[in-house]
Amino acid sequence: MADNLPSEFDVVVIGTGLPESIIAAACARSGQSVLHVDSKNYYGGNWASFSFSGLLSWIKENQQKTDVSVEWDDWRKLILENEEAISLSKKDKTIQHVEDFCFGEAGFSPIGVSVHKLRDARSRELPEFVPCSRADVFNSRQLAMVEKRMLMKFLTFCLDYEQHPDEYRDYENGTFAEFLRTRKLTPSLQHFILHSIAMVSETDCGTLEGLQATKKFLQCLGRYGNTPFLFPLYGQGEIPQCFCRLCAVFGGIYCLRHPVQCLVVDKESGRCKAIVDHFGQRISAKYFIVEDSYLSESVCTNVHYRQISRAVLITDQSVLNTGSEQQVSILTVPPVDLGKPAVCVIELCSSTMTCMKGTYLVHLTCPSTKTAREDLEPVVQKLFNLNTEKDAENEELEKPRVLWAVYFNMRDSSGVDRSSYDRLPSNVYVCSGPDSALGNDCAVKQAETIFQEMFPTEEFCPPAPNPEDIIYDEDEIAPEESGFSNSPETKPEASTEEMSSGSSAAVEKADNEE
Repeated sequence: MADNLPSEFDVVVIGTGLPESIIAAACARSGQSVLHVDSKNYYGGNWASFSFSGLLSWIKENQQKTDVSVEWDDWRKLILENEEAISLSKKDKTIQHVEDFCFGEAGFSPIGVSVHKLRDARSRELPEFVPCSRADVFNSRQLAMVEKRMLMKFLTFCLDYEQHPDEYRDYENGTFAEFLRTRKLTPSLQHFILHSIAMVSETDCGTLEGLQATKKFLQCLGRYGNTPFLFPLYGQGEIPQCFCRLCAVFGGIYCLRHPVQCLVVDKESGRCKAIVDHFGQRISAKYFIVEDSYLSESVCTNVHYRQISRAVLITDQSVLNTGSEQQVSILTVPPVDLGKPAVCVIELCSSTMTCMKGTYLVHLTCPSTKTAREDLEPVVQKLFNLNTEKDAENEELEKPRVLWAVYFNMRDSSGVDRSSYDRLPSNVYVCSGPDSALGNDCAVKQAETIFQEMFPTEEFCPPAPNPEDIIYDEDEIAPEESGFSNSPETKPEASTEEMSSGSSAAVEKADNEE
């Protein structure tokens, strides 16, 4: 039972988002005792995936902003005279401006197409395929032969740009877009590289950052088909859950619907000693990991957050209009006005186990400039038909029809410096939520950095040993020699009841799917 937990752990992790889950798994894998709790009744935090009914509940919760727990009034009696308490937030304030609309009745899969912009064709704007591999470049009809040679030369340079510092040193302080203009590339090629290969901002991305992004894209090509991307079946929320399962296999203890009232800090040393949970139990630990949304306003007074605009649509057909059986498609819609963010569109079909057969699930994401609806609705209107009338014009009938949609703004805490938090103990580490970039690089890098600060001599998430490399003692019989194997019933498993993810429709409350 949750109210009979051990009173001492090496690490306590609050929140089950991706970085927290990776840290919990790494700590348990290295032999640390781990308690991993979450006030919500599902895994993943803002990275979670939902069934459609679960998504409707999430929308209602964030529109009403109801309390996630009832505070236990007597917890302050557990704080000693030489201690002080840092209260944790009881409400999740990371989601704002939630608007939903109904327009009608309504393993990993390789992502197989990268699309860079929209063009006008037969009075309708269609996606253009972006050539990224060597075969794509030379088979492309969009590029002239001269452009193909230009593109291949530049991509070859990006693969080992570190060996040629003289070619970019003078542009290190400028933007990647400015650097591209110096490389004898046509405007179309510059657009291809910026928005569909590097996938970076035209105004904010530096030269080195753009070169690194381009190199990473190229290095990922061909590993699982002619694409640099992978997408998890059942949605992005499966990734945090897999790390939670790994932690549980190595002895981690999990409790959902388990709010924490406060952190207990020793006044003399300034270090956090324990937490007090909603049952009134005091649990001590050496290190504490807290997701940003759990911190109270008093701790975050000097923190300046960015925002992400998100939209999730259910449509009746693919935006590609090609009859392709593509499971997942990525589109980048460049901004009309300079300085505005590009919009990333990810379309999933039913074979990804995220929506019903005959429908498509579409995610739109960009850094916020206004509310999510104001930022994203122009792109939705460009790509989709919002008209519910059956006798719409032929042009509108060619577009996929939106059956249902939700818009919301999400807090982006990925760029917050630790020093911005007020009175944060040295052994308390803060994890951020999702950022607006494609992929999970920020979460993985953050998790590795925090783990190495806590345990500098331990290896971060080492791979499991190869059974053939295990050396047994003379009096120890290898499992395969004894004729016995571990029964499935005896294998340690995390609870599947609370980790289950719906397959009728899924929403990743994070934009960075890879």
